Amino acid sequence: MDHGVWPVRSRPGDALSFLVQQEAASEEAQAVVHAFHRCGFTQEEWRLLEDAPLRAFLWVATVDGPVREREREACRAVLGAGRFSRSPLVGRICGESLRQLDALGLERLSEAPDLEPLRPLGSRVAERLGLGEAARFHGCLLEVGWRVARASNGWLGRVGRVRAEKRLALETLTETLGHSSPGG
Repeated sequence: MDHGVWPVRSRPGDALSFLVQQEAASEEAQAVVHAFHRCGFTQEEWRLLEDAPLRAFLWVATVDGPVREREREACRAVLGAGRFSRSPLVGRICGESLRQLDALGLERLSEAPDLEPLRPLGSRVAERLGLGEAARFHGCLLEVGWRVARASNGWLGRVGRVRAEKRLALETLTETLGHSSPGG
């Protein structure tokens, strides 16, 4: 008689395996938060980091009027892909921003945000996590801006055309972040 004991974690088809996976993901998320807090980020800095992609999105999207659905979808696509970034910081902020994007109300979608709080974030990320993380963070924010600008131009945006208002908003975003633009 074989009365082997099967631990819950080793049976992938088990109904409880979902709960085990969810528990492991929660433990991993808590470990990431704890690791970033040990790097010296304050709660206010965390709020700014997690809000940064949405600030970039709204800055570019609202420059010529209300946010269009295709601009929101472009932002959602960048954030969705960013969740799987090799950068733990970018993955974390993209996941949180994606959750916030779905919860944004119409009043927030109609107003341009203040970009000034983003100015010191890059240097704080660089000194606490390194230049590579800072470059990936800036690249993520600029990618959000460029994809939203191109999406707002419809078919012409697919070939890289960006309207003058959006280009000016992108230049302001780039200057605020202190990096050269990847999109052109």
